[in-house]
Amino acid sequence: MANKLHELLAVEQDRKHKATQAIGEAVNTFTKKDPFFDGMIKKYVALEEDSEQIPDETKEMVTTVKEKIESLREVVVTGIDATISKEETNASGVPKAELVVGDTNFGTFSATSLLALETQVSKLRELYQSIPILDQTKKWIFDNQKNVYKTEEEVKFRSVKRPKVIVKYEATKEHPAQTELLYLDFQVGKYETTYFSGKISATQKTTLIKKIDDLLEAIKVARSKANNVEVNNTKIGDKILDFINKDVF
Repeated sequence: MANKLHELLAVEQDRKHKATQAIGEAVNTFTKKDPFFDGMIKKYVALEEDSEQIPDETKEMVTTVKEKIESLREVVVTGIDATISKEETNASGVPKAELVVGDTNFGTFSATSLLALETQVSKLRELYQSIPILDQTKKWIFDNQKNVYKTEEEVKFRSVKRPKVIVKYEATKEHPAQTELLYLDFQVGKYETTYFSGKISATQKTTLIKKIDDLLEAIKVARSKANNVEVNNTKIGDKILDFINKDVF
């Protein structure tokens, strides 16, 4: 981080821009590249000797929600810190208010810093709101070894049709047996499929959004307190116009 204000001003906009770009790219991934967060392993088990062997199917996850969020951390933090550092430097000596959410005290900030922070946190809310959630039609359990969610093994049987002669009436002295050729389904194997996902649950997403909303509400309250000061009525407008207009109007 820069030590002088002029050094900070030289890099602040670039850092904010990079943070905004990173958040936009993540939102695009969350909303338009849903398959990136899902994977599966599908195995075939033959139930008959000398039965046809079918190769396994595998789909690897590209990334997880956690990995995507963590990849943004440095650039987003740098962008926020640069903006708030600038505002706090410019606000030296002005009224400030504490920003507190529950048991967490984030510090004391000026109204302009809190306004800038509200903008940054609102962008984060858009990011977290776009996070994809687990397919709620499946039962998921957390795999601590792989650090992702997975389902229990799903089993589906594979059948083939084969001809079979069915005796409808047994033969008698007077009549031959009556038979019928039918094609029946025979189970010859089974597919065992396990699904994996790097998404989060709907409950987890709700928790994240609730934290952000609580933070935004606290920012607004703190900003209101920081603005609760007497107005310093400064009259300079007439002097400015007099200076400009003198000798012409």
